[in-house]
Amino acid sequence: MRATAGLGVTAMLGGPSLVAAQSALAASTQASVTSDAANLRGGPGTDQPVVTSLAVGALVDLIAPSASGAWWRVASDAGVGYVSADLLQGTGQPSTSADVFDLDLAIPYARQLTAIWCDPADLEMWMSYRQGRDTAGGTRSLQSSIWDWETSHNAGFSVDQWDCSPFAVASAASHWMADAGFDHFAYDDPVAGSRVLAWLLANPAMREPSIALIWQGLHYVLVRGVRAIGDPGKDPNGAQLLGFYVADPDPGASFWLGQDRYIPIDRWLNEMFTTVSYLTPHTGIPGDQWQNRIVAIQRSWSSTGPTDAGQRNATPSNYA
Repeated sequence: MRATAGLGVTAMLGGPSLVAAQSALAASTQASVTSDAANLRGGPGTDQPVVTSLAVGALVDLIAPSASGAWWRVASDAGVGYVSADLLQGTGQPSTSADVFDLDLAIPYARQLTAIWCDPADLEMWMSYRQGRDTAGGTRSLQSSIWDWETSHNAGFSVDQWDCSPFAVASAASHWMADAGFDHFAYDDPVAGSRVLAWLLANPAMREPSIALIWQGLHYVLVRGVRAIGDPGKDPNGAQLLGFYVADPDPGASFWLGQDRYIPIDRWLNEMFTTVSYLTPHTGIPGDQWQNRIVAIQRSWSSTGPTDAGQRNATPSNYA
């Protein structure tokens, strides 16, 4: 349907040559930007936050099209993100980053349906990915049920202390995805924790997202993809991590990242995947087990539910 409509528009605007150029867009090749100040966005849509702007003539590496084909995930000197296919023209040249490992799981997006349901929305996305169903943008009855479960399995904390604790989120993951085990993971080193996130995504036997607690405990996001030099699934310690793709469930927030936002590794380590602090509202109390640690909810090597203590400084070898 889109191809037919697009053919009519491009024929009017640019004739057969523009149609041929657009049809030449292909992964692992280059394209040039055909419009001045084209927006690079944190997801495939004009409602997604702008990462930066690209000048006319700028060259980008084409990574993958969106599900509709209307947008392309691209890499450029300015960053990685999405550009409208209508603003790209194939050059016929191979991508300059064709040897870069880039994996972004096809995860249906769900927005959080209240101001505090970021973790239920992340879990809805994770469930939809594993169970092969559409989120329809977010399901209130499901998110409400997940939230009620979390508040009643909150490791003894009140909602004012933790809304909700990593244990609660892991407990809900185990309850709604009972075919696998999940736990809350704490790391002393953000690089080591990031390597486990990357391995879980890239390893063919896993291909699992994770939920990361970011900004010192302010927000839960779903980590849905990884970009690296080398394959983190085969060489978790040797691959050079370039960044992660995240799905941020809170489009109503001023800090919204987008539904498929690429976060360069420096920003990820220094700003986002940072140690939890009880000074962040509703993020624990002094001395609890997650304070001053990097925290994520991940697949576990055990098929049982989360443990009270969780997992500390795990590595991919724990999954062997």
